[in-house]
Amino acid sequence: MRVVVAHENLDFDALGSMVLAGKLFPGSLLALVGGLEGPLKDLAPLLEDRLDLVPASEVPLDRVSELILVDNARPERIGPFRALVGRVPCQVFDHHPPAPGDVPAVGGRVAPVGAAVSLLVPLLRERGLGLTPLEATLAYAGLWEDTGGFSFPSTTPMDLEAAWELARMGAEIPRVREWVRPHLGEEARAVLRALLRTAQVVEREGFRLLLARAKEEGYVPALAPLAHTLLDLHEADGVLLVLRLGREVLLIARSKARLDVGRWLSQVGGGGHPRAAFARVRGVRHAVRHLLESLPRYLDPEPTLREVMTAPVETLAPTTVGEALRLLEERGYGAMPVALPLEGGGVRLLGLARRRDLKKAERLGLAHHPVEGFLARAVVLPPETPLSRMEPYLKEGGGRVLVGEPLGEGYRLLGIFTRTDLYRKAPLGEKPVGERILEALPEGARRVLLALKEAFPQGVYLVGGAVRDALLGRSGPDLDLVLEPGVRVGEVARFLAERFGGSYGLHYGFGTGRVRLSFGLVVDLAESREEVYPYPGALPQVRPAPIAKDLERRDYTVNAMALSLAAWELLDPYGGLRDLEARLLRPLHPLSFVEDPSRIVRGARLAARLAFRFAEEALKALPPALLPEVLKTASQSRLRDELLLTLEEDTFHQALSLLQELSALQALYGLRLPPAEPFGRLRPSPEEPQAERLLLEARLLLLLYFQEAPLERAQALGIPKRLQEALGLLLRAARGEEVEREALGREPLRGAFLALFPEKEAWLREKRRVLMGRDLLSLGMRPGPQVGEVLRRVAEARARGEVKTFEEELALARKLVGDGTLSPPR
Repeated sequence: MRVVVAHENLDFDALGSMVLAGKLFPGSLLALVGGLEGPLKDLAPLLEDRLDLVPASEVPLDRVSELILVDNARPERIGPFRALVGRVPCQVFDHHPPAPGDVPAVGGRVAPVGAAVSLLVPLLRERGLGLTPLEATLAYAGLWEDTGGFSFPSTTPMDLEAAWELARMGAEIPRVREWVRPHLGEEARAVLRALLRTAQVVEREGFRLLLARAKEEGYVPALAPLAHTLLDLHEADGVLLVLRLGREVLLIARSKARLDVGRWLSQVGGGGHPRAAFARVRGVRHAVRHLLESLPRYLDPEPTLREVMTAPVETLAPTTVGEALRLLEERGYGAMPVALPLEGGGVRLLGLARRRDLKKAERLGLAHHPVEGFLARAVVLPPETPLSRMEPYLKEGGGRVLVGEPLGEGYRLLGIFTRTDLYRKAPLGEKPVGERILEALPEGARRVLLALKEAFPQGVYLVGGAVRDALLGRSGPDLDLVLEPGVRVGEVARFLAERFGGSYGLHYGFGTGRVRLSFGLVVDLAESREEVYPYPGALPQVRPAPIAKDLERRDYTVNAMALSLAAWELLDPYGGLRDLEARLLRPLHPLSFVEDPSRIVRGARLAARLAFRFAEEALKALPPALLPEVLKTASQSRLRDELLLTLEEDTFHQALSLLQELSALQALYGLRLPPAEPFGRLRPSPEEPQAERLLLEARLLLLLYFQEAPLERAQALGIPKRLQEALGLLLRAARGEEVEREALGREPLRGAFLALFPEKEAWLREKRRVLMGRDLLSLGMRPGPQVGEVLRRVAEARARGEVKTFEEELALARKLVGDGTLSPPR
């Protein structure tokens, strides 16, 4: 079974993320570790009625096949499920930054956003999944709580987009405010009063830290919101609360900017993200003293005027009021310095010509007077002045200061800074693409790549879907690696299995291998090669080649990118990054589909999963690839495999619909698009050990059921015999013919049957007793071949509909035994 878990003492973000993960992974069990936090306790009765939360103690660990962690990546916070880390695949959706000791995830998404909910909402949108109003409201409450009503510095555009989507799905925003607003009890108010009495501001390198202490016996809920209350009251940049509650001491830290409190508190065993962190400590005096002493080392360099000023600065020569006003309006400036040039490139400042002053002078009829009589005082500051010291100078300079260096009797002007620049972020250099890919990968995948870089300095590349999905902020449980000539698949496979535990298999004839690591990650290895197609649709002939040739054989530009582990550089010879940003699927060359028509199916599957669209070149290349003479030589096994891979996707119906729109579904498979409704009634059972395979087979049965000649289509597609037999039973049941209830009750036929006839579920659950060997022994028969012969005769009569109840079967058995019609044993 698949289990979704967050952390102890759920808050709104954790619970909302669990609910969304349950939607993304149908059939998952939502496990509750510990209790509910703060206001959630008051909502517990409502939640128990509407959400199926199972205590972690009631989940049998030996039946858990996969873990989905949300709002958390720390194994020590998931209770008994910690025992499964490294033994079953884990996916992580978390907005806290990666840290040593995180769960070795094989999939999910970790990104610095305001709330974990924001990482899951886009995936719901891509898959076309909806939420009930309660589910949307819970998720919105998580967003609201973790972003402080979208006011905390950690809030990102992604959080706002998620809020819009949740509101569209029915989130009751007024109710969110009512739920999340902290309701301070008398104990919490007493703590707040104590914090206010002890609060003091400690300044380090321009950073104002509010330090406050309180002591209370027992546990007091809803303490974290007090940190933000104190921040607002004291206009500080950060806050550290020291709370002695009974025998334990809690440290709660919050920061608006510059200080990464998660890293800061990690010194004393705490953790969190850059703007919010928490720690439990012993030796509180030593811990607090150490934190204050180390504070400067954890501060980002304070921005200076040089980094944010507008440069170069234009000046006005002495002129009339009217002319100065015209120049200001022409350039769109609110003010300009008036200056005389000096030797050496400096200027002597006369003052600041402000548009509002000049307009007033013009209204008074003074447009022809010299502008020097109407200038404001110009404040000049050196370029290394910290921004934290700007406020008094801006007041003095009327909202503007000039940035310059003394030069002789004047200044060398470098720029100008206005009050509005305080709210403009200094531009940050974008990280290299390779570094972005590495950071976007799950923790387990990142560890594997770093280990490979160390062991194999050259010739190893991350390719295909793993690169594409990392750039899209997605990830899966597989890594595809290509090894250039000189790096052996066997050596890499053995290294990974020894380093991380697991098993591997090699295919020497194909130069490929697959490694299954102990924590669930699958690493596919292949020697780099080029492919030659002897005729359209044929299986390719391959031979070793450099990485450039290997990328040349790919299907779409977005899949023809590779990350070099040697230098973390992206190889993108076909413009895949550009097409990725435009969400386009573009084949590498005009004959790509003719060479391999199965690429059309892969494209439809990607388009449905990632909300991409086919580029114009792809649409033009489709008709030749669908010609009968091309498809006659196409690999049928490859086409069948692509169809089955498509049916494994949650968005398979959208993919089939796209194939139909492209006239490819009929041409490639002789299929027509089935209705979507019955497929939506298929429900995978988390109790089934092979639930995903059974779901795929049930979808396949339904797809074939809706065709004009289902059995002929099944044979043409090469569907396994047992599934053809199951399809025959499904067709007989649909025609109203008598079919054994026991046969219909076996998966995957059961799922397909109930998807078509949901009203039959109660009938299918009924237990019908059939004649068994022990019943014949109770009639006085002796063990032997005659017992089997009676059972065979009764079963034939049951299949013909001659006996319909257990009593009728027993009567027939008595007759067969009593009248001597049984053949004597030989």
